Amino acid sequence: MPYGVISDSHYHSFSAFAKQNGHINSRLQIMIDETRRAAIHMKEAGCTAMFHCGDIFHVRGRVAPSVLNPVVDLYDEIVNDIGLKVFLLAGNHDLEFEDSNRIGNSGEALRHTGVTVVSDGPFVDFDHNVLMIPWHAKQKALLETIERQIDDDSVEDVTLMIHAPVNEIIPGLPDHGIDPDVLAGFGFQRVFVGHYHNHKEVRPGVFSVGALTHQNWGDVGSRAGYLIVSDNEVRHHETNAPKFIDMESVEEDDLDRIAGNYVRARIEIEDEKEVQTFRDMLVNELNAAAALIMPLRKDKLITRKGAAKTSLDRLEDSITHFVNESASIPEDLKDDVSSAVLSTLAEIDHAV
Repeated sequence: MPYGVISDSHYHSFSAFAKQNGHINSRLQIMIDETRRAAIHMKEAGCTAMFHCGDIFHVRGRVAPSVLNPVVDLYDEIVNDIGLKVFLLAGNHDLEFEDSNRIGNSGEALRHTGVTVVSDGPFVDFDHNVLMIPWHAKQKALLETIERQIDDDSVEDVTLMIHAPVNEIIPGLPDHGIDPDVLAGFGFQRVFVGHYHNHKEVRPGVFSVGALTHQNWGDVGSRAGYLIVSDNEVRHHETNAPKFIDMESVEEDDLDRIAGNYVRARIEIEDEKEVQTFRDMLVNELNAAAALIMPLRKDKLITRKGAAKTSLDRLEDSITHFVNESASIPEDLKDDVSSAVLSTLAEIDHAV
């Protein structure tokens, strides 16, 4: 039977490019709408279930009522109106404690809607032959849990779903996760992994699901969306939600990339007033969902070849990734911290 897979929805009232629509955050509403669209598509494609590979919520150990209640309503609709079985796997952002358990998993708040929440240990859905294993803080412990589940049984017809860092999914990110060859070597029919926000088949049959939507500048260039899985095929469907787009310049050929997306553009300026002019042009004339201008002063520009730009890009990506993964920065402040650091970087970049 075909089924759908999503991951890393990170439901949250994000501050960047957001406004309040009544009592609900506009970016949270986009995430909810995109989840509903995916569920409807899955149902129309003949799917009987939707699996979520972890990080349901964004703020670790704490979920605001204005986030929780709309998400509860959403999953009640998916289960009881759209008619999909739903299986939610615990990811690290869902947890109050280091490892997954029922008491510390915020996803448990959705259980009464009829979804199955995987918190305490391995779970098997025999209808789709799917083995789900919730978050383990230690990779060695996760691999040992997988090995215990395999035992002496054949798993060539079983699909494994986990939430874990896996190497080679994010370009340029140093290897500190699980080797994809190890996952491929277990012999599962397929492996679906949540955690990194980029869809990629990292080995034959081993897939990073990717996030349902883009969430911040760390997602620039990543493939976001959802999967529909059949016996013979895994098909990725791109998100319809706004994406975070980086641009060195604005050209006529870029209009399709700009429309409906969050755009960060580096623009050469002579006067600070040009910043607002360019921002208005991107939003009002080119239909960007929102725009951030990173000004470069013409009279202070140093010739910057491709390598220099690449170094700056890598620095910005590293900053965003560091803030997102930091355990010392509160989750609800991470977007603001990233924005503040990147703004300071832009000021330094065009002031020297």
